[in-house]
Amino acid sequence: MYIAEDMVEIVRVTKSSGIPLIGCIAFGVIDRGTNLIQVRATSVCNMNCLFCSTDAGPFSKFHKTNFVVDVDYLIEETKKVAEYKGENTKVFIDSVGEPTTYQDFITLVEGLSSISQISEISMITNATLLSKEFINQLEKAGLSQINVSLHTLNEELGKSLFGSNNYNLKKILTLLDYISKSKIKLIITPVFLPNINDTDIEDILKLSIKLDCEIGIQKYEVYPFSRKINKVHKQTYWKFYDKVKDWEKDYSKRLRIKKEDFSIINTKRLPCTLKKGERVSLLIKSPGWFNGQMIGVAKNRCVSVNNCRAKINDRINVKIIENKNNIYVSTTI
Repeated sequence: MYIAEDMVEIVRVTKSSGIPLIGCIAFGVIDRGTNLIQVRATSVCNMNCLFCSTDAGPFSKFHKTNFVVDVDYLIEETKKVAEYKGENTKVFIDSVGEPTTYQDFITLVEGLSSISQISEISMITNATLLSKEFINQLEKAGLSQINVSLHTLNEELGKSLFGSNNYNLKKILTLLDYISKSKIKLIITPVFLPNINDTDIEDILKLSIKLDCEIGIQKYEVYPFSRKINKVHKQTYWKFYDKVKDWEKDYSKRLRIKKEDFSIINTKRLPCTLKKGERVSLLIKSPGWFNGQMIGVAKNRCVSVNNCRAKINDRINVKIIENKNNIYVSTTI
């Protein structure tokens, strides 16, 4: 399919598509060896953050394909993973984009809540698509926690950082107050951008104290395909945590959060069905998330194929070059 430069192709992943929900970083279910599994219903994003680590949004440079997973298929496959992982499995609904762009989000939370092995359901969001009614529905559906990406309390800087004039800070602050009074746990998760939002982080710290909610300050990371802000230099972990310690002293608030704080423990991993270096025959099913990629299927796993010119339903031979956490990337041979 030809795609104009200003358009993005949407691949709808259904059970009948024959595309497994394990193996691709952009959608499906991801198991990293703990009792917390990631569930990704979509890769679509409504913002264009200047520092986005995944280059998400309408003006993405590296992604001309987005994915939307059928809700029944996603619940069914998540249930299989939860049954394998066992009791006290936690679900984190995240995305390489914005989770709340998913139209069946409430249905997804309701379906996950009905799975007996799942004890908690959390999510991350930029909060731009939330409303009081949406929050009420999430509370009723069984959502346990909302992590909100808030990086400044300055409206103009917010529009700049999120890359959109539609970013409405006043609305989001109203919703944060509303969430803090609900049964859903609120965590504010700003990214610290040195020389950009230093004082803003302190403003958000004060807000978290006012709302009596937790705050998880994130370190700015730079990856080969992420967006970069020229004025911001990537910090070492030593410098980052040194600054966080200073804030802890100044505001008498614990800021260094560990996985143990959320009762996250190591558990058995899903079987890795394809070995690194293995040569395998794939059936091509879809364009890949990155430009020039295609997605193939083998041994009930998705495999992204770099620099691939094959067409849908072609069968090709590849070599697996990555398989960490059941995320598979390959090259043609």
